[in-house]
Amino acid sequence: EEAMVMAAKLCIRPNDTTKGRQIKLAHYVDLHERFFGSLPDDLHLYVRSEADIPLTKKEVIIKILKEKGWKPRRIPDPTLREVR
Repeated sequence: EEAMVMAAKLCIRPNDTTKGRQIKLAHYVDLHERFFGSLPDDLHLYVRSEADIPLTKKEVIIKILKEKGWKPRRIPDPTLREVR
């Protein structure tokens, strides 16, 4: 059970598109609820913007994010590399 939830969580990558992140978060949240009976405590670490939030749980997740003091982050463009 823990491995299934962890596998879904580990599929989330920094360069996911908004649509991809939304799907992966939906799987992670659904599995966590099914096996542990609650939403994950670390959701605020994986949501970059409101567009990433799965539509089926949007209201509940936004409430949790506000309680945690979450702020939207910049979404990197997966086609560009940063030059240092």
